[in-house]
Amino acid sequence: MAAAALASMVAACDGPKEKAGAARDETAANASGVPYDGNGPAERAGRAADRVDRAAGKARDSQAEALKDQGHAIEAQADAEADKLEQQAQAIRDEAKAKAEELDRQADLLKHPS
Repeated sequence: MAAAALASMVAACDGPKEKAGAARDETAANASGVPYDGNGPAERAGRAADRVDRAAGKARDSQAEALKDQGHAIEAQADAEADKLEQQAQAIRDEAKAKAEELDRQADLLKHPS
């Protein structure tokens, strides 16, 4: 019973290329009149190809996450630069307002000398 459970768990992990290889091995074994033992060369090659595919998928996922992180970093940098520019703009506005108020005061003094 335990062996059957283990076999079903291992079979559940088979990838599509491993399954296709097993089918080819079984067909070849049946054609030559030999019982198929469940571990032929095409199945092993398929298992290896499935591992390569999974590793490539993980690498692509990691690369995609790195690109997303890079994009977030660029956005954060742009936000920081924009905040700095907004502060500079406010300082320029405050300085201009102070100059305009001083000029208004001087103009009022000219109009209404004491």
